[in-house]
Amino acid sequence: MHRGIKLGLYGLVLAGLLGGTAAWANEGKSVSLQIDGQSQKVHTTASSVEGVLKAAHVSVGPHDLVAPDLASHVGNGAQIVVSRGHLLHLSVNGVARDVWVNADTVEQALAQLGFGDSAGVSVSRSKRLDASATDIAVSSPKHITIRTDGMVFQVASPGPTVQRAIADSGLYFGPHDKLSVPLTSTIRDGEVITINRVAYGSATQQVSVPFGVTKQSDPNSLVGTESTVSPGHNGTSRVTYQLVYVDGVLTARVPVASVVVAAPVNQVDKVGTQQPSVTPANQAQAIAEQMVAARGWGSDQFSCLVSLWNKESGWRTDAANPSGAYGIPQALPGSKMASAGPNWQTDAATQITWGLNYISGVYGTPCAAWAHSQATNWY
Repeated sequence: MHRGIKLGLYGLVLAGLLGGTAAWANEGKSVSLQIDGQSQKVHTTASSVEGVLKAAHVSVGPHDLVAPDLASHVGNGAQIVVSRGHLLHLSVNGVARDVWVNADTVEQALAQLGFGDSAGVSVSRSKRLDASATDIAVSSPKHITIRTDGMVFQVASPGPTVQRAIADSGLYFGPHDKLSVPLTSTIRDGEVITINRVAYGSATQQVSVPFGVTKQSDPNSLVGTESTVSPGHNGTSRVTYQLVYVDGVLTARVPVASVVVAAPVNQVDKVGTQQPSVTPANQAQAIAEQMVAARGWGSDQFSCLVSLWNKESGWRTDAANPSGAYGIPQALPGSKMASAGPNWQTDAATQITWGLNYISGVYGTPCAAWAHSQATNWY
């Protein structure tokens, strides 16, 4: 074969190959594929969305969304978007249900489900959803009223706690402030919460310190007598108080420190320890007999008197009753007999004088007093 013929045939073959390559290149297309927000380029000869996805080895599940739909024609430069279905184990205000969403993040899923920015969410809103199920607890906002600083604030907060609601309100809550409900309690829709502002202060004051009494035994004074040897004097202390204010009103004044400025001086009293001497009953009756006669009363009145005071005291000058009655006539209290003499505790004559005066003034005669005693058991 001639060289010219060979070159001509080679040219025809080469032209055919080049022409075939150009024709194949014209039939291929570049498609942008976006799956859950992640993009990639696919070169394919497929003419439909379904064909492109198969060529890219992308399977589509029953909860996935594809745009355009699978049957749509695909041209060069087309874009296909696949939104995977994601399962959510959702709890809304404590009510559980499973839902499928076509979203990339928790934020997008909540928007699809109609939950606004004020809803409380148990996971980060920016969390990306993956192939596994996601647990999300959602709480709708509660509308509460907060009273503080003399004002009323309407607050919407998902909670779940009062502490979160206060944080959402933007109100200041100091370390010493007090709430009408526990800080960790769950908020309820329509709840009214009061914040009381608590502040502390201090004050110093001089206060009087009462003196005490020191008692000393006095064997030279009768039992029951007491006298002051030296008077006492109050002392002075400087006391520091912590002041507690609630909403600006002083509610407590607590002493926290005390310094003695002047010590108190105790009073000293002497207390008698000497037991009184007892006049024998027969001697006391002899004294009484003379006093009865001196009043013009006969022996019959003296006889009634003996019976009366035998019953009351046995004619003992130190006879004491738990009720406070004392002495031969059982004066109540015994100190009444001091009107007859200072030695009323021990002297029979003083006690008898008082007793006869009492009988004369109240009953008229000893027999009348004795009759009353027999009838009532007292005189």
